[in-house]
Amino acid sequence: MADKKVLIVEDDEDLQTLYGLYLQGESFEICKAYNGIQAIDAVQKFCPDVIVLDMIMPKMDGEAFFLYLRTQLRITNVPVIIASVNEKIPPQMYAHGIQATLRKPFTVEILVDKIREALANSETAAPHKIMSRLKPPKENK
Repeated sequence: MADKKVLIVEDDEDLQTLYGLYLQGESFEICKAYNGIQAIDAVQKFCPDVIVLDMIMPKMDGEAFFLYLRTQLRITNVPVIIASVNEKIPPQMYAHGIQATLRKPFTVEILVDKIREALANSETAAPHKIMSRLKPPKENK
């Protein structure tokens, strides 16, 4: 699983560091964003296989980022795991396909399990991997 990329969108620097170090120890490649605006840029540059998303953040919260990801960027094949202190998740997020929710606080072991589960359930990994699998059509002679 060394080639799997995880984008951590979390405004709490301590949690970001904790998640990042543990996930790197589990052979994931990590990218971090402190809010939804940074996450939009990170998604386009980093092409994550899975996103761990905090809900309450400055500038652009988790809900706004998630809906932008799904409706504006039209990235629907990347699993998103919601990490929130609030157990009430807006219904429109479920309608646009969140893969899992974790109620804070949770252990990093549980986070890794959810990430692996989301990746296993995902038919495709990241947009860049879809493109690398495409082959030009064979010419008929």
